[in-house]
Amino acid sequence: MAADTTGGSDRRWIRDLPFNAAPGLLLGSYFGGLIFFLNPALAFGEGPFLRGVLLYGGALGALTAALLTPWTQRREGRARRLAPWSISAVLALGATVYWIHASFYSFFVPPGMNTRLIKAAAWLTLFALITFYTALLHSLQGRPYSWRSALLVAFLALASVYVLIERREAFEPKAQAALPSALEPEPRPLLMVVGIESATLDAILPLAGQGQLPFFAQLIERGAHGRLGTLSPTYPDALWSSVATGKLPYKHGVLGSQVFPAGFLSPGSALRLVPAGFGGPVLRMAGFKPWQADTRTRDVLAIWEVLARLGVDAGVIGWPVCHPGTGELEFAFSESYFDGNFIAANARPSELVERAILFRLSTAEIDTGVVEQLGLEVPHDVLRMLAGDLWRESLTTFLLDQKRGVRAWFLMLPGLTEVSARYFGSYSAVQFEGDQAPLHNQSAQFLVSYYRHLDAFLAELWQRTSGPRILAVVSSFGVDTPTGVRRLLGNLSGKPIEGRFGGAPDGVIFLSGEGIREGFLLEGAQVIDVMPTLLYGLRLPIAGDLDGRVLTWGFEASFLARNPLTFVPSYETLAARAPLGAEE
Repeated sequence: MAADTTGGSDRRWIRDLPFNAAPGLLLGSYFGGLIFFLNPALAFGEGPFLRGVLLYGGALGALTAALLTPWTQRREGRARRLAPWSISAVLALGATVYWIHASFYSFFVPPGMNTRLIKAAAWLTLFALITFYTALLHSLQGRPYSWRSALLVAFLALASVYVLIERREAFEPKAQAALPSALEPEPRPLLMVVGIESATLDAILPLAGQGQLPFFAQLIERGAHGRLGTLSPTYPDALWSSVATGKLPYKHGVLGSQVFPAGFLSPGSALRLVPAGFGGPVLRMAGFKPWQADTRTRDVLAIWEVLARLGVDAGVIGWPVCHPGTGELEFAFSESYFDGNFIAANARPSELVERAILFRLSTAEIDTGVVEQLGLEVPHDVLRMLAGDLWRESLTTFLLDQKRGVRAWFLMLPGLTEVSARYFGSYSAVQFEGDQAPLHNQSAQFLVSYYRHLDAFLAELWQRTSGPRILAVVSSFGVDTPTGVRRLLGNLSGKPIEGRFGGAPDGVIFLSGEGIREGFLLEGAQVIDVMPTLLYGLRLPIAGDLDGRVLTWGFEASFLARNPLTFVPSYETLAARAPLGAEE
């Protein structure tokens, strides 16, 4: 008798396996389908979709089978009775995931695709409600499932997968309109754009008012300034690419800092956007190694490439996603170069690859006067970020003297981000809440001193130039003070209160120079407005395919009268400029 019982139990787990694995397989199909919604450029078909389901569904199916089998083995028929409940739960979870991603990535997928994602979420919600109601009725009434009820649950599960396939439609890329005519060359003002990551008016305005940031105070008095509305989620590479291109992330293609190979779906394909939270870790565990986003990830031209192709000599130092360069620019140093990757693809022209290393500083080589301004016991990470910014700054001043023909400069200073992440909460507590705790006062001083350093560099940059010019100081996102539990834990931990970048805190924009209104508060500015505004400041036409607008209210009335807005369909079809130094 014992042998028969054991044999029946052994056979039971085999019979129950489809019921126990079904929830994971179904959930995996939702995750696999989500990849195609988030990456419209992926070739879509039965083969790629099934391979995506296999990747996630195989792993999750094995997981749910392993978790449920020991429990369902204890009683005959338990797996079949549990299946409608588990499927309704998976449908509800899938609907929730789709709703969240439709909202979270609203600027990162095309509007049409986002609409399809919302509709798929709505169908999954409906199927989840029907399945839940069916399971609830049978449980309350103690009725066994008839073949009709079982068929209904199975149909809804399969229909949910069909909905994903049906809702996910291929996108035909729009043809770019040609530039109607060449632009007449004419003298244009010198353009200097300085990106200061995580800069916020919540720090600059009070410090400028207290006399600690004299150059920023000058920019406020003699130019236009305001908050710069950003996009959520706060993915720096995507946001800085929107600043440089005037387009939303789904158009310029830089959707994150990393790109995952997706040859398992279709040969040569890649995932620029993965499901938030779990997409990246799952792919890494599966053995897929990502690469850094670069110019090949970006689908459109950045402003420095547009200017170079229009005959305006331009250079870039440290801006995200600007490598490998094409050779059209007078000089280009990528963010990767300053991370220690001293290869030709990260710095152009080639003769500057090794020369620029000479301006690199270790933390021990920073001038003692600069260190003393930061205060006592400066953390090593702060010194490391300062050394990185000093490298960029000294290289910039050197090139200003050497490359006087360059008429458009783009410089990125990322060091403030680390300081803001560590100490902005303490600064806010001292500045706005009157907190006088010694630890918070000292931490706030680190942030204040870093802003003072940046202020001094901007003043030097302005003094080194003359003639008609425009200076733009930009941050694509700002920093906030943590609230709630995070703030409480920060106070209780005995450490400085950190800053947070989530929730899309506003960045900043400062404009000063030719044609800019003086003492003007620039309201309503967005990250996508920076490029078209700078193009207008250089008296160039505005491309009709840009998502941003010109901040005309930041310019003087006389400048607006002399320079009416003109438009071209697109700059994307401008012919590439021959690499500098190439033979004719």
